[in-house]
Amino acid sequence: MYPTKLKIKKKQKKMNLRGQTRMSDPKELIDIYDENLTKIGVADRNEAHKNGAWHRAFHCWIVSGLDDGSVLFQKKGHNKTLFPDYLDVTAAGHYRAGETLSEGGIREVAEELGINIRIEDLVPLGIKFDIAKTSTILNHEFCDVFLYRKDTRASDYKPNTDEVEGLVEINIKEGLDLFSGLKKSATAKGIEWNNNDGIWRDVSMEVKTTSFVPRVDPYYYRIFIAARGLLKGDRFLSI
Repeated sequence: MYPTKLKIKKKQKKMNLRGQTRMSDPKELIDIYDENLTKIGVADRNEAHKNGAWHRAFHCWIVSGLDDGSVLFQKKGHNKTLFPDYLDVTAAGHYRAGETLSEGGIREVAEELGINIRIEDLVPLGIKFDIAKTSTILNHEFCDVFLYRKDTRASDYKPNTDEVEGLVEINIKEGLDLFSGLKKSATAKGIEWNNNDGIWRDVSMEVKTTSFVPRVDPYYYRIFIAARGLLKGDRFLSI
């Protein structure tokens, strides 16, 4: 059950599902679900996060086969409300109310990374239950998780600076060593937006497990395992 303060809208306005490049609107409408993934209404995103309503999100992890394989991470903006400057999913976001997977997923990747993908090229890993609580947020998400292979350097991307402040790639072996506890750090290389000069600059940094958005499950470890399997040609992959 949800707190009585949550205003669930049973009727929704028609919305443009094409999506334009813009910053996320905390008051955009999203579909709300019960614990069994049955849709029960619509609410604005800010309200859903404040009251802990279950909703759906899209996670796309880009995997490159260059140099023995790597996983691409997004560096969250310094002005983000939650976990600014932390490393997180390559491209992620909420489905707008009424959006399908093919509409919302493709839109999120295009908005954040500036690339167009085909839904049939995504490798599904299943649904992850993402739960987090802070002093202002109670987040309950059903996350559709996918891998997408793109043999490209982080420096070759042209991300939307309203959405992304950095992209770094981490070698799969180094990532497995880091999140299994064998090593204390890993090298992340890529690009970071320099706001003063208005340009993307190359970066190389040592990261620890505390450099990533915290989660209660070994999410990043599982992603590196799945990424390794993808590059090996494994057909059966799961989160």
